[in-house]
Amino acid sequence: SGKLDRTMYGPSMYPFVPAEILEGHADKTSIWPEFKEADANRRMIYAYVKRSMIVPFLEVMDLCDTTRPAPKRLVTSVAPQALTMFNGNFVNRQAGYFAQRLLKEAGPGAFDQVELAYRLALCRQPSRRESSLMLEFLTSEADRQAEEAGGLDAEQARQRALVQMCRVILNLNEVVYSD
Repeated sequence: SGKLDRTMYGPSMYPFVPAEILEGHADKTSIWPEFKEADANRRMIYAYVKRSMIVPFLEVMDLCDTTRPAPKRLVTSVAPQALTMFNGNFVNRQAGYFAQRLLKEAGPGAFDQVELAYRLALCRQPSRRESSLMLEFLTSEADRQAEEAGGLDAEQARQRALVQMCRVILNLNEVVYSD
């Protein structure tokens, strides 16, 4: 998406925690600071970890048990991980930023947007088949968005479709499972 803050060192960042998680704590105002997205764009090594309250996104993605030593990290591939990646707050925010970046750097052309999206996310050009499928997806998704949302003009529907395409690309196996 282009939002990664590569600043090294400094204070911890606090990842997003849904309000429902904080509701169960006695002192809701001091358990976790208000989410600041600009601060949260740092690498996860800078994430604040509270032993008594694990961030749900990190827990689903196999964060180690913070209450005891772990000589080896567990690795799982389970349905909640895929669902969190596709429907979760973090990936959906990043998909929106990714779409904005594509509009800014590739312009309004769908073909150029698809090409740039693959180069940025996968470090390669899309195959002819991939380009064709993504262009078809953009067209059908824009139609669906216009139909479902009602009142959207064609440009707004195309922008929403682009966000959905970015969400799909961020969930491709090549992105999720690095070799």
